[in-house]
Amino acid sequence: MTLNDLVQKLQGTERHEVLNSEHFPTLNTQFTGLAHDSRVVKKGDVFVVIPCDQAEEHALSAVQAGAVALIAEPDLVNTLQEKPKVPIITVASARRALSVSAALLYPGQPETMVAVTGTNGKSSVVTFVRQIWQKLGYTAASLGTLGVDLPSHVRLVNELVTTKLTTPDALSFHQNLNTLSASGITHCAFEASSHGLDQYRLHGVKINAAGFTNLSQDHLDYHSSMEDYFEAKMRLFIDILPPDKIAIINSASPYFPALKAMITGHGQPILSYAVEQEANLMAHNIRLSAHQTQFDLKFNEESWSNITLNMVGAFQIENVLCAMGLVIACGASASQVVEILPTLKSAPGRMELVGNTAVGSSIFIDYAHTPDALNRALTALRKHVTQEGRLFVVFGCGGNRDAGKRVHMGEVAHKLADEIYVTDDNPRDEDPAFIRAQILVGCPHAHEIADRRLAMRTAIQHMGANDIVLIAGKGHEQGQIIGKRVVPFDDRTVVQEILKEEEAA
Repeated sequence: MTLNDLVQKLQGTERHEVLNSEHFPTLNTQFTGLAHDSRVVKKGDVFVVIPCDQAEEHALSAVQAGAVALIAEPDLVNTLQEKPKVPIITVASARRALSVSAALLYPGQPETMVAVTGTNGKSSVVTFVRQIWQKLGYTAASLGTLGVDLPSHVRLVNELVTTKLTTPDALSFHQNLNTLSASGITHCAFEASSHGLDQYRLHGVKINAAGFTNLSQDHLDYHSSMEDYFEAKMRLFIDILPPDKIAIINSASPYFPALKAMITGHGQPILSYAVEQEANLMAHNIRLSAHQTQFDLKFNEESWSNITLNMVGAFQIENVLCAMGLVIACGASASQVVEILPTLKSAPGRMELVGNTAVGSSIFIDYAHTPDALNRALTALRKHVTQEGRLFVVFGCGGNRDAGKRVHMGEVAHKLADEIYVTDDNPRDEDPAFIRAQILVGCPHAHEIADRRLAMRTAIQHMGANDIVLIAGKGHEQGQIIGKRVVPFDDRTVVQEILKEEEAA
């Protein structure tokens, strides 16, 4: 592939001009790779200079390592003290150009793809979409916070690039889509985070439908305001979803009117969904039992009664409806999907029943780490608690993240739980005691136990026969971040260890 191919790909949307062309009368130079980290540049790569304080240093290091061209924003080029003797393709946005270039270098993508955004529920939705597609006979995958989930029979032609990001960087994402396509994956559902959308990681990805779950306070350490956060989410529909493709939107969200106006104005049809509220896809007459949820369903003029989900929490119905809408938007019939719903399994660490005590109380773990998510999880579990039972919660908040939500999470726990245990989550570089103190402002009568294992053990030991405990915040995570160290810690495993120890005592 030549630099001219790259310039043509960027033409019209990203390319401004090619500098240093006097040294390079043609752009027929071949390039073999793409990089945005100067430490991994190989000879023959094109280096994309992401704006940062060390951008000039990174650009020069990349050229010294063998980069045959640079892609950079004009501001950087204008401040270069030493102009490298390689072509410099100037662009309006280096991050967006990285995505467009990655799509050129790694063009393979599963033929049917959907994306979902929102503060909560993304992992559950893509997991449900993947399960439904697989039951319909497609070779499907899901990508996001939980990593990459594939059918057991799929053999990858290349190793996937693993990251800890909900939405990987653009280069990794396109590499992975290319690998999935080459390995026979025809259908793929993925999470679109606000960070990923704001940083243009998804440009060049071809999706057939997009979903929106909800929006509540989170990531305000990155976004300057809720309005900025909302606008980042909207890029999925304005920048990524083609005008003729369907947007699946939660009509119960307070943001629905603004979303509807924006999306309709962009030319996309809307399929709305809601629980106990009029929508294209509506669940009503909700019935809850110990470990199941039942409801009736209406889709436009069709209706079904007594649908059973083998999971708890009315909010899971919303996630299932969003997944249904995405699958229907890609061509499946509603009746086909309805038959599959009783077989769905919760995503790991998402309102997951992980054990029962000897006296019969139930222990759930959930990734809830925002005020809204904790509210939804506790509200859902409260409906499963019998009149004789109590609702416990064990939770903390992460360090070096949006601190404003800590007191609000304490307030949610104070309002909805009978017994509260405030403990450590992932304190990172912050003082754990300070984080707990901020939470306790909202729930001053809670038990404060710094050690997460001890907090979980204490809560479990004090549970009665009809009680339920929610251990929130970490869900599927298998490590606890303390300072710069990641200490092995899996809520699911710890619960099972505690139950065995209690049984043996």
